[in-house]
Amino acid sequence: MYNFPEKALGPDFASDKMKQFRQLIDANLSFVVISLPGVGVSCFLKFLAVQDFATFIHVDLYSLPSLSLHEFYKLLLTELGGKPSGKSDERLIEEIKKNLRELSQKRGKIVIIFSRFDQLKNQFNPTFLSNIQSLTTISNSPVVEIFTSTKPLYKIAPDALTGGNLNFYSEELYFKPYTKDDLKKLLKVDLAKPVSASVLDELMDLSGGHNQLFRILLSSQKQQNLSLDRFVKMQMKELVDYLDYHQRKQLQKLALGKTVEEIDEYLEGVGLVKNSQIFTPLLSEYIKTNMPVRLPAKENILFKLLKENIGKTVTKDEIFAAVWPDSEEATDWALDALIYRMRNHPYLKAQGYIIESQKKVGYTLIAS
Repeated sequence: MYNFPEKALGPDFASDKMKQFRQLIDANLSFVVISLPGVGVSCFLKFLAVQDFATFIHVDLYSLPSLSLHEFYKLLLTELGGKPSGKSDERLIEEIKKNLRELSQKRGKIVIIFSRFDQLKNQFNPTFLSNIQSLTTISNSPVVEIFTSTKPLYKIAPDALTGGNLNFYSEELYFKPYTKDDLKKLLKVDLAKPVSASVLDELMDLSGGHNQLFRILLSSQKQQNLSLDRFVKMQMKELVDYLDYHQRKQLQKLALGKTVEEIDEYLEGVGLVKNSQIFTPLLSEYIKTNMPVRLPAKENILFKLLKENIGKTVTKDEIFAAVWPDSEEATDWALDALIYRMRNHPYLKAQGYIIESQKKVGYTLIAS
């Protein structure tokens, strides 16, 4: 039914992912694919939609003129060969079921792919999700549904997932970033401009297998310092902003080289963290540079004092009075140790701060 360019990717493309998808499809299980934003799930789903082991219906919510249930039903009926113009929601649902039933009788197993399904999250309600679930039981032939989301559906729409809906939408499959070989194949399909093998290899490593980030790196005008590219920064911001507080704090610790005893299941599942490391150093750099870090008490007091007088020398006596008021711990040795810790703190280094020593006088904070 489809002639997507991803058909040219060949039978060996993303074989590990295809194996996971086929196991669930062959078991007639509907499931939610959970991934990082922009990692490239839509490319894989188009590749899946041109396979011949089932009849695929590809519904991409990106093509909706507006994010409404009515437009969604119209799009689904269109993909099923119907004519949605001028019909009410109730009539659209009736014809969707009729067309799907007839198709399944002719073609056997049907797999409906709802690409970017979570874009409709503000429209989710128990009735809508029940209507979508009911499509899997309208025929004696199997109907499998695949949904994509950047988070589990029960987290983005807890009020809509109740009763049987909760059980139906709880089957999940994590979609990790691509391998370097798969990224190369995707690049050929897109007919991108030629890039030297050494540069290509380096950018693939930096992308961590994230397809959208890889494309940004390829087109960047700041190849010598990619972390300064505004589009790279925007991509990094997107990868951080949609996480919850707990997940962001774990990434922050990992970026600063700290040990996290138990990595969040979601972070490992979608491939943001692999082997206790953030999947790309670009994200680590972004986090160290942009996310606020809570310094230990003494470091925080000294940093504030130095920053209030940035470019000026703060004397040792002023530092002793601020950091160790009325304390016998106010020694040159203690101050030297504190300055050493601050100079080596990843956050301060990433911000470009330099603490200059003014011999026997004090210290000066410089913003490089």
